Amino acid sequence: MKTKLLIFMFTLFGAIACTPDKNSNTNNNNNTNTNNPPDCSDPDGDDDNDGIPNRVEGCGSQVRDSDNDGWPDFNDSDSDNDGVPDRIEVGPFPEYPRDSDNDGIPDYRDPDSDNDGMLDGEEDHNGDGKIGQCGDLCPNGYECHESQTCVNGECVLRFNLICSHGETDPHNPDSDGDGTPDGQEGTRICADRSEANPMGRKPVQFENHSLDYYRLATEDEADVYEPSVPAASGGLMHIDMPWVGAEVAGFVVHRSPVGSSMEEDVYAMTSRITSVLGSGSVVRSSGIAGLSHDEFPIVFNIAVQVNTPDSIPISIARQRITAAMLDIAPGDITAGGTEFGTEGTSFMVEFMLEKREATAGGSTILIMMGGVSLYSSYTDVNHSSGFLLDDLSNGSGIAEFDASYEDECEGYYYMPSLKADIIWIIDESGSTGDERQKIADSTVAFFNNASNAGLDFRMGVVDMTACTQWNPFNENDCQGYEPDGRFCTGDEQTGDYWLLPNQSAEFAACAYKPSGDYDADGSDEYGLRQAQDAYTRHFNDIRNDAVLVLIFETDENDQEASNEDCDGPYNDAGVLSCLNSMPSGSFNFLKTNLLARQANEGPGGVAHAIIGYPDSCLTVNGGTAPQPGTGYYELASATGGMIGSLCAPDFGTTMDLILDSIVAKASPLTLAHFPISTSIAVALENAPLPRSRVNGFDYHSSTNGLVLYGQNFEPNSINELVASYRRWVTGVAPVD
Repeated sequence: MKTKLLIFMFTLFGAIACTPDKNSNTNNNNNTNTNNPPDCSDPDGDDDNDGIPNRVEGCGSQVRDSDNDGWPDFNDSDSDNDGVPDRIEVGPFPEYPRDSDNDGIPDYRDPDSDNDGMLDGEEDHNGDGKIGQCGDLCPNGYECHESQTCVNGECVLRFNLICSHGETDPHNPDSDGDGTPDGQEGTRICADRSEANPMGRKPVQFENHSLDYYRLATEDEADVYEPSVPAASGGLMHIDMPWVGAEVAGFVVHRSPVGSSMEEDVYAMTSRITSVLGSGSVVRSSGIAGLSHDEFPIVFNIAVQVNTPDSIPISIARQRITAAMLDIAPGDITAGGTEFGTEGTSFMVEFMLEKREATAGGSTILIMMGGVSLYSSYTDVNHSSGFLLDDLSNGSGIAEFDASYEDECEGYYYMPSLKADIIWIIDESGSTGDERQKIADSTVAFFNNASNAGLDFRMGVVDMTACTQWNPFNENDCQGYEPDGRFCTGDEQTGDYWLLPNQSAEFAACAYKPSGDYDADGSDEYGLRQAQDAYTRHFNDIRNDAVLVLIFETDENDQEASNEDCDGPYNDAGVLSCLNSMPSGSFNFLKTNLLARQANEGPGGVAHAIIGYPDSCLTVNGGTAPQPGTGYYELASATGGMIGSLCAPDFGTTMDLILDSIVAKASPLTLAHFPISTSIAVALENAPLPRSRVNGFDYHSSTNGLVLYGQNFEPNSINELVASYRRWVTGVAPVD
């Protein structure tokens, strides 16, 4: 099979280039009115206009009704009710209908024409008689997709997984000729899940808000209802997932916007949650900004660890969190269902924040959709709460109230190739000793998780020292000099080379003491200039096919930004103007080059920041960071990166979120459409994969892509992968 697939190497990442089938919710073309079925009065006629004479369809002394729907075959456009019209299934000679499996029953009366274990409608999803569709006509002879040939002015498809869109040939039990019947191929997941097809697409529950503000899609087993809240505060919907292995209390909050920008709204909500719920509550990720599937501004996957002074069940934690979002007392939420969930004092709340127009009222509303679980469950890779929270908070579960949906299926020829070059810029001043230790302590998990995801990574570590003429015997030699971007390679070393996946100990040493035996930062943290110099110094050995990642860790603002008086709120217009005009040009240089990598084909570039965020992390408010991290926050925001809090008790969760983002950006498995993520099913080499970050697949909304974990691939092998999902069709963003 591997040999056969090699001929398709040129289409490895070409799934998006094909024009997909437009699947409807049903392919049944049958008549449904069983009152007064017609009599056969013209055996030589064609009452149902399917090209088959009435007499061939049983118009005679014994009228035939193959699907027992009350309508005789001669007046039934889909006699076997398999979703494919009789006119297509009959073949080229209607007087002698095709019988693909030679079982004595013609295809138009046989719901499984080739006897491969799949209904004809499961193989030909839209009932058009074609396997997928990458193009229709070729009047000039060259318009066809590379997987097709031009025959008599029409593009004819040679079977190709990419452009088949999950369809197979109902008249051929082995469409791709690999020796495996279609009923056992990975394309089986393109049908809905059922007892007969347990590997199919996951079912989805759809619910409309009572005032038609939005439509919700979520887990089929969830209990969805609307508690009562004061009308002036907004509205609330609960999504209870109390079953064993889940224990997630989901929510949708809507209210009027708090600030003038999305950023102000995110800051207000995270600050409100961390300040109201209890001491020790901390922002793990400020989320990722973008546009929703229907083109509304959104920040998704915001993650906050919430600690409570008392032990409470998950549903009560949700009540307190949503009350904080609505700016009401927890007791103002009534008729909120029954309490459920294991009690605890530490919880993870993950949510998205979106500004959209309320369909019914026409006004702009702020929607926050997400969920709450025990923190210990969220960090357990074998627990499903992490995926459930991701699905609730990635924006795929909300659409306008009258949105419909379509089913999609995509095929890929996949060769694993996930690469990332990661540069850490770490503040080595005395005040960050605990934070550097947190990074060092979390490196083993970071390395292991990166390796499990198949990430080919290299890491460089630099400090923020303003010095080039290093002299271990004379610390004064460093005064007044600019940084030069040399990599640390371990404690007491400055060998200036990349660290590889087998060097976790060296990375831990570098994270704690990035300057080795040379001068530490002191009070001059030139993080942006050091990153600029590291990028320039190592430009020729940064891999073009790798994601370039910058990760800043500091408890202060960038020193040059402070020197230039770039003070003010995060992402303030005046602050951005000041940063862009700094003498070194470091901020603009890094932003321009990272965005340029994103604009080009390939994995791109991004910056993340672990800084004094939000206000509760600052020393003036009882935190540990003297400054908020001006310069680093703005660079992460501009490049689509995450902002984590320096005040977190550990960096494990923040590092996991950053790693997930890196792996997602490196993955070539980008879906052609935005899915309702809870519906996704994936098959690799004909075997279904579970949703798992240990041994299976996961979906990342930041790149609209899939990542495979724990899979063993032969070197340079090409593998068949099929992804099936349900997606929204709305009036806001045209169907593509």
